[in-house]
Amino acid sequence: MAPRPVKRADPVSSLTDNPLPPMVAPPPDSSTPKTARWNNALADAPDPREIRKRALIAAAGRTFGVKGFHNTTLDDIASALSVTKPALYRYVKNKHEILYECHGLAIGMAEEALQSAESESATALDALRLFVSLYIRKMTSELGTCVVLTEYYSMTEQHSALIQQRRRVVDTQLRALVSRCIDEGSIAPCDPKLAVFFFMGAINNINRWFTEKGATSGEAIAEAFADHVVLGLRPTKR
Repeated sequence: MAPRPVKRADPVSSLTDNPLPPMVAPPPDSSTPKTARWNNALADAPDPREIRKRALIAAAGRTFGVKGFHNTTLDDIASALSVTKPALYRYVKNKHEILYECHGLAIGMAEEALQSAESESATALDALRLFVSLYIRKMTSELGTCVVLTEYYSMTEQHSALIQQRRRVVDTQLRALVSRCIDEGSIAPCDPKLAVFFFMGAINNINRWFTEKGATSGEAIAEAFADHVVLGLRPTKR
């Protein structure tokens, strides 16, 4: 019986099945075994390539936090992920594309959280609280310490315009949600624009200081922030 032909392994899909760490990818000199860390990141996603790309983007964004965006090279990112540069080039062209994808991933989490909160809540206030909780849970579990999200001005003009367009849509939807909370009497009358600036400004800075090794978990932060938003906006009893 003739032997079966050997199928060549794909340079990315043949990576080991070790899961991506939930937070900061180790630097090149880490004692962690050099095995690729993206295969199991989002096991429920339908497209394996998109699974790996999303995990790569999240891990690469955290890697920028070690040396800063401008001082980090694709070699640094490949080394931190324990893959080759050719493997990286299958997913991104350069580090500016990674930066854009990091921002896209973050705003995508806000979009997903808002959609889920709206569909699962009976009242506007419930939706607002659930949005805050879901968004923070997503950010801390997948993005972790991702200081690069503050690098707005390092994006290309085209990338910045695309991200700002999506951010404006989410901002408009959140203002409408706050307005519904006011109409139902669950929060005090206020300027929805300023209310959204208040809680989204706080949420979007979590990635500056959050670490999985900290005393407070992402879940606990999510619940605390959700409570602070609701308690801070609700009507004052006289």
